[in-house]
Amino acid sequence: MTPDRLLNAALRDLKTPEISRTLMARILRDADAMQALEAARRTPSAPSELLMARIARDAARAQAAMQMTEQAGRWLGPSAWAGLIAAGIAGLAIGLADPGGAASAAWPSGDTLAMNALIPAYDFQYLEGE
Repeated sequence: MTPDRLLNAALRDLKTPEISRTLMARILRDADAMQALEAARRTPSAPSELLMARIARDAARAQAAMQMTEQAGRWLGPSAWAGLIAAGIAGLAIGLADPGGAASAAWPSGDTLAMNALIPAYDFQYLEGE
């Protein structure tokens, strides 16, 4: 006897009819499932009308949001930033110059030390003389 025949005979002796039937049943179930999956792959599925309506609605909302963003981009362009910077510099200059006497209106006693207490960044000047 050849080694292949010996091996086949040994494997045949290991097989029992019960195991063989359950294994065959599993193989047939798997084959049925594979056929069903293959049939599903062959048939193209079409999206429902409800799904297409939702996609169209979402696309319209996204397009409207994109148009609003583009309009806001026009308003917040480089000229808008230049205007904000110019207004900030002008406000700082007017505030430091105090042309209308806003500081004296806030402190009618004319106490300038009270105004200096509001600006703690300049405390180091007073500490150098001590």
